[in-house]
Amino acid sequence: MKYGSLFAGIGGFDLGLDRAGMECAWQVEIDPYCRRVLAKHWPHVTRFEDIHHVGFDTLQPVDLVCGGFPCQDIVMIGTNNLG
Repeated sequence: MKYGSLFAGIGGFDLGLDRAGMECAWQVEIDPYCRRVLAKHWPHVTRFEDIHHVGFDTLQPVDLVCGGFPCQDIVMIGTNNLG
């Protein structure tokens, strides 16, 4: 089975799905650092930067679409509000 990864981050869902025997067809991630991590671990996977520029006409059909959600509102790392 093939999957596509929206809001891929550094590939947590992707790693789990790969270990379950699935194959990644594409990833969408806007953060440049995260895209570099994804490129290191999935060098042959097509990556897209902006979710606003992808759709049925640009994404290969897959059996499963997974997606993380933006967590900046709940993550404390990198903020001055650590206490």
